Amino acid sequence: MGAARLLFVPALVVGIALFLVDLQHLQTMARAFQALYGMDQSDFDAFLGSYDVFDAPQSDKGDEAKVNNVYKVLVPLMALGSLTKYYIPPVMDASKNNYKYLNYNQVLFEQTMADTIKLKPGQVGLDIGCGSGYIADTVQEHTGAKIVGINISPDQIATARSNAEKNGKLGKLLDFQVGSMNDPLPFPDNTFDAVYVMQAICYVHDPVALMAEVKRVLKPGGRFSDLSIVTLDNYDVNNNTQNQMMHNARRVSVVTTFRPRKEYEDACTKNGFSLETSKLLGAADMTQASIDYFVPFGHVVRFAHKIGLISDSVTESMDRMTQYGNDLVAGEREELFSINYWIVCQAPV
Repeated sequence: MGAARLLFVPALVVGIALFLVDLQHLQTMARAFQALYGMDQSDFDAFLGSYDVFDAPQSDKGDEAKVNNVYKVLVPLMALGSLTKYYIPPVMDASKNNYKYLNYNQVLFEQTMADTIKLKPGQVGLDIGCGSGYIADTVQEHTGAKIVGINISPDQIATARSNAEKNGKLGKLLDFQVGSMNDPLPFPDNTFDAVYVMQAICYVHDPVALMAEVKRVLKPGGRFSDLSIVTLDNYDVNNNTQNQMMHNARRVSVVTTFRPRKEYEDACTKNGFSLETSKLLGAADMTQASIDYFVPFGHVVRFAHKIGLISDSVTESMDRMTQYGNDLVAGEREELFSINYWIVCQAPV
């Protein structure tokens, strides 16, 4: 029996209680349970065994394999909370800053980002680290442009392609393929009108090399947007307390590397891009809202484990996802580091 099979009944009851009036949440949760239900014990073992990538990344293909192992289990776990786009957005609407509106704030940021990089109907944009394609779909709907996505996970790309095909968009308005931002981008020169990355650039081994590739595939004057994961000016590399906070934040946010924001700015300017936007958007409020949702849910999972309804593997996996969230929030509030620093630059004409 799969490690998640016995989770189904208690968690589904909690889900119905939380989202009874929202059919879409229930459908997302049901798909997440189905994915967890079909996983082998080896998937959970690989998930738990790959977390050293957040302690000591090696900037090699082994890191990419470990990140894939983590995301294979993490994706359905996040979907239990209807989190299908794998990032915490900035608060775009101050009147809607609780977890119920997390997806709403994601869409608002994606639309703002798409407008900023000036994507239009008839143009083509590139989504680097596209996940399961949900962001690309939002950007496509908002702009009318075609969006091409690449990601290292075959499972996520399969989901993206399946959804696009169901919506009649595959190959026409959306396209997806397996690819790594650490390899030369698999596209000809001057292919795209705009390129964007959403909280994924932390997985790049060499930001300068990536931006050289972005410049190559962008048309002259095209724009690049990066919702980046950075350390800020208040962060002190010699402060042990801050270092421990960052260590914990890497694990809960599934981040291999927090780099100083200047490294990403320099990667743009060294490749001839002009910097248009460089500003902190922050993620503290939405991260706290996510903790407020997932911690009570985790208590239910642990109680079910205590009375023998679910396996150790599912509980350990949930704990890995929810541990150390307070350190991420504190780092955001103290402006030590952030998972939401926005950089926009323009390629030379």
